[in-house]
Amino acid sequence: MMRLDELANRLELAGDQLAAASTTITVIDPGPRSLGADTAGALGQAGRELHRILAIALSARSRETAAHGARLAETGQALRAAAGAYRAADEEAS
Repeated sequence: MMRLDELANRLELAGDQLAAASTTITVIDPGPRSLGADTAGALGQAGRELHRILAIALSARSRETAAHGARLAETGQALRAAAGAYRAADEEAS
């Protein structure tokens, strides 16, 4: 069975990795040209609008990923503190 400290380590690591991944989400933006934003007329306008929406969505997902990563890391820290309190209580009871 996994010990609480091991679980805390895994949660913190997952949180750190998720937070780090948040910085790379916007890298997948293909750029406005790939959506036809450099085209004249209505199609170009549609491409520019589509790219604007994509950029907003990617930015939002990046922020959400960072926030979820921070929460996972905080959960790991709280679990580590709880494990320490359990150990202290066990030692006092012994």
